[in-house]
Amino acid sequence: MKNLTTDCIILGHRNLGENDKAIFLYTEKMGKLRTIAKGSRKLTSRFTGHLETLNFCTVELYFGPHQTLITEIANSKNILKEVSDLKTINAALKIAEITNKYIFEEQKVENLIPLLIETLEKISQNKEKTELIKNAYIIQLLDKVGIIPDFKENNFDIKEKYIKFFNYLRTRSLNDINCINLKSEEEKYIQSVTEKLLIIN
Repeated sequence: MKNLTTDCIILGHRNLGENDKAIFLYTEKMGKLRTIAKGSRKLTSRFTGHLETLNFCTVELYFGPHQTLITEIANSKNILKEVSDLKTINAALKIAEITNKYIFEEQKVENLIPLLIETLEKISQNKEKTELIKNAYIIQLLDKVGIIPDFKENNFDIKEKYIKFFNYLRTRSLNDINCINLKSEEEKYIQSVTEKLLIIN
C-alpha cells in the first residue's frame, strides 16, 4: 500500500528544518502515525490552518520507504475553535499531549476518536467540569492501552473511599461522569492521583 485516505485527529506537531513539520496523527484505519508535511511552515503552504493540534480532518497519505507524507488535507475542523477560556484550552492540549505520549506508532485503540470528540465537546460545554472530564479521559485512555493498575491492589495508597470512584471513572460514560458534583478537596485529590498514574507509567 503506497497511498491511503483516512479520517484522523492531529495529536501534535514539531518543526523539521526550515520548511517542514512532523505531524502526529491518530487515524481511524491505521492507529497512530508519525507523518511529514513538506513545506508546511511556509506562509504560502496549502496546509496553513489545517495542521493545528486537535484538528479533525481527512488526509491523503503517501507511504515512502523512509517517511509517511501528508499529500492532501481536507475537511479540517476544530471543536475548540470558538473556545476562549484558557483553562479549557490548556486541558484540551494536555489531553492531546497525553494521548500522543501513551500510544505508540501504529497502535490502534478501540473507539478512541469518538471518545476524544466527546471529551472535547464536554469540556468546551461546561468549564466547571473541565478537570473531572479530563481526568476521566486519562483514566479511560490508560485503561484502553492496558496500563491502568488494579486500584484495589495499588502501590500508591489510594484512600479507600476513592477506589470505587476511580473504577467508576474507568468504566462509565462521560455523560454519567458529567453529572457528578465534587467538593474542592475531592477534585484536588483525584487530580493528584491521576498525576501519579501518569508518573508511574
